[in-house]
Amino acid sequence: MRKTKKKSGRSRFSRKRFSTVYHESADKVGKHFSDNFISRIKNVHEVRLWVIEWVLLVLVVFLFSVIQIMWYGDSYKTEAFVDGGDYTEAVLGEVHSMNPLYAATSAEKTLGRLLFANVVSPDASGHSKAELAKSVKMDETARIWTVTLRDNLVWSDGEPITADDMIFTIDLIRDPAAKTTISADFNKVAVKKIDDKTVEFSLPSNYIDFMDTLEFPLIPAHKFSGVSPALVYENDFSMNPVVSGPFKFNAMQLASVTSLNTSTIYLNRNEKYFKAHTKLDTFTVKTYKNLEDIISALNDSDVTATSELGIESAEKLDKEISSRESLLNGGAFAFINTKSDKLSNKDLRRAIRVGVDIEKVREGIDESRKLDYPILKSQADINYPEIETYSLEKAKEYIGKTDYKYNEGGKIIDKENMPIVLNVAVQKKDTLTKAAERFVEQLKKIGFEVTLNIYDETQTTADFFSAIVRPRDYDILFYEVDLGVSADPFVYYSSTQATTGGWNFSNYSNGLVDDALLSAHITTNNDIRKAKYEYFLGAWLSDVPAIALYQSSLKYYHDNNVKIFSENQHLTDIYDRFNDVCYWATTKRTVNVTP
Repeated sequence: MRKTKKKSGRSRFSRKRFSTVYHESADKVGKHFSDNFISRIKNVHEVRLWVIEWVLLVLVVFLFSVIQIMWYGDSYKTEAFVDGGDYTEAVLGEVHSMNPLYAATSAEKTLGRLLFANVVSPDASGHSKAELAKSVKMDETARIWTVTLRDNLVWSDGEPITADDMIFTIDLIRDPAAKTTISADFNKVAVKKIDDKTVEFSLPSNYIDFMDTLEFPLIPAHKFSGVSPALVYENDFSMNPVVSGPFKFNAMQLASVTSLNTSTIYLNRNEKYFKAHTKLDTFTVKTYKNLEDIISALNDSDVTATSELGIESAEKLDKEISSRESLLNGGAFAFINTKSDKLSNKDLRRAIRVGVDIEKVREGIDESRKLDYPILKSQADINYPEIETYSLEKAKEYIGKTDYKYNEGGKIIDKENMPIVLNVAVQKKDTLTKAAERFVEQLKKIGFEVTLNIYDETQTTADFFSAIVRPRDYDILFYEVDLGVSADPFVYYSSTQATTGGWNFSNYSNGLVDDALLSAHITTNNDIRKAKYEYFLGAWLSDVPAIALYQSSLKYYHDNNVKIFSENQHLTDIYDRFNDVCYWATTKRTVNVTP
C-alpha cells in the first residue's frame, strides 16, 4: 500500500511539472512569433513595392523560359523519312514471267530490277561499277577478265549465290533454245569457273569496255536442275522466283473486272539483300492496260508514281503531282529493214532520209533531246559528219535512181505499177507513237502508201518484242534502244547481230562497217577507236539503216510526299532509277535534332 501511494504521489508531481514547462514554452513561442512576425506585419506596406518588383521579376523570368521553350522547341525537331511504308508504282503491260532473262514488257522489266541484282550496274555518274561482283579485273591485253563475287551473297531462299549461278545464267543467255531477251553477246566468249566466287572470261580479242557487258542479272542454278533451256521460260520460277534484289515476291492478285489495273504484284523487303537496309517495307507494282488508266490512278492516289507517261500527259495530271525528268543513254530510232523487198535499195532509203522533215517529226520534243546519230555526244569525242538537209525534191531524185517511179497521182509504184506500201510497226507509247505518226505523214508526202501498226502489248496474245521485233515483221520499226554506258553501236549494226536472236533491227550488213565496228570494239587505242567510229557514222548516214529521232528521257511523275531516286543520279536507262531504291521512302516522322 505504501508503495502504491508513493508512486501515485510521484505521478501527480510529474504531471504538474510538465504542465508548468509546457506553459512556459508556449509563452516563449508566442512571444517570439509576436515579436518577429505579428509586430512586423505593419512594416510590409513600407517594402510592398520592393516585394512586388521581385514577384514580377520572377514571373517574367518564368514566362520568358516558357516562351523560349515553345519558340525554339521546334528548331530541335524535324520531319524525316523513316523506315516503313509501301510504295506503289503503275506500269504498262502484263506480267507473263518474273524471270529477268525474259523481261519484255515494262511491267516485267520493272520487276526484274526490283527482284534481281545485276553483276555490275551503272553508278550515280553513269559509269559501270560492281554490284553482285566484288571486283572486275582485266589483264594487260584486255582479253582475260576475272569477275569475283562478293562474300556471303545469298538468294532469298538462303542458298549461296556462286560462280555456278553466273555460268548457268550466261549459258542460258547464249543458248538459242532459251530465247532470252538479254542483249549481252557471249557467243564467242570462253567462260571458266576458277572457284566458288570467281569466273574467268576469255574473249576472242581484247575489249576494254567488256565490263559494260556484265550488266545482267543472275538466276539461281539450283532451281533449274535438269530443266531444258527451252523450258526455262515455262518453269514455275517465272511466277514464284527466288531472288537476289532489294525485294522478294510475296503475292500476285488479278484485278476485278471493274478495276482499271489488270494485276497487282506485292513485294516484301528482302532481308537477305546484300546492300544497305531497304527503308520501304513493301513495294507494290500495279499493271495497267493503257496510259489513260494510269493517269486516272495517279490522280486518284491509287498509285504513288509512274514512269510510263510522256510530257504530253502533264496537262491531264493534277497540279499537286510532282515530276522529275532525266536524260538517258538511249534513243528512239526509225529502224529500216534493209532486207525488206521494198527497202533493200539504198537510194530508196536515202530518199526517206532526205524526204522526211525530221523537225516536223520532233514537234513538241525539247531541243536538248534531239538526236541525229547512234552515238551520243556525251559518249565519244569524235567528229560527227553533216546530215543532208530536208528536201522533197532531192528525195524524188533519189527515187529516180531506182527501179521505182511516180504515177500520175504522185504515188511511188514498182515495175508492175503497184504502189509501194510500207509496213510500219510501233509500240504504243506516248512520245514514240506520236513521232511515228508524224513520220508516216512525211512518208506519204514523199509518195509512199503506209500501213501503220500500233501495237498495244496488253491486248495481243504475244508480246511486241517476241511477235514483231524478233522475226523482223516490219519494213520500218520505231523503237527506243539503250545505247549503253560507253559508245558501242556494235550490237545494233554488226551483221553478226542480224538474226532473230540479235539486236540488229535493221538487218544491216556492210563488210567494211563490220571491220570498223570490230576494230573499235577491241582496240585500247582511243585514236583508232575515234577513227573507226567516224568511219562508221559516215557509212551509217550513207546506207541509212536507221534514222535517229530523239534521245530518250525519263519523265517520272510521283506523289509530293515521297522520297525517290536522286536528281543528281545519271541514268543510262529508265530502270536505273531503282539503283538507289534502298533509300526510297514514303513514311515521315517528327524526330529530334541534336543541337
